[in-house]
Amino acid sequence: MMLRTSAAMLVILAATTVWGQSSAAPVAPRRQPVAATANAEGVAAANRAKATANQNIQDMGATITKMQALLKQMRAHTSSAKDPVAKANIEMWSLMLDQLDKQYEQMRMAAHQREEMEARRAALYKQADEKAAEAARKAQEAQRAATANANNNNQTPAAPGAAQTTTTAPSPTSPN
Repeated sequence: MMLRTSAAMLVILAATTVWGQSSAAPVAPRRQPVAATANAEGVAAANRAKATANQNIQDMGATITKMQALLKQMRAHTSSAKDPVAKANIEMWSLMLDQLDKQYEQMRMAAHQREEMEARRAALYKQADEKAAEAARKAQEAQRAATANANNNNQTPAAPGAAQTTTTAPSPTSPN
């Protein structure tokens, strides 16, 4: 029994040692997320949203036009009738259609204001880009001028320096 227990412990110890020293599974290198991406997806989404909003406005305008035609037909059919229920029905439809007209105009105005704001924003970005480009151009010109001045100051004529180098003989009265 002691031999069995010792053998079992030895097998478990050997297995854990081998398992502990085996190399870990290779870790696939993770791609770091890119911090700066192109704004193409955002622009495309904004364009789709703008197109959808414009389509909804057009659909609402078409629906209101149809409802106004239907209301005119209802008024023509009930003009001779003295039924108070029919007159109340027409009044209700008139009020509802007036409210829809107001909402439609508000939606059109909001879309128009959004387009104007987008145009102003684009103009401001364009103006800022032009100012930045002009500042960069001026900085480059200043850098070129500074480099040209530095090059002109570092160049010294060789002929005058060669004329000044003369050797003098030691005087006979010197102690050396």
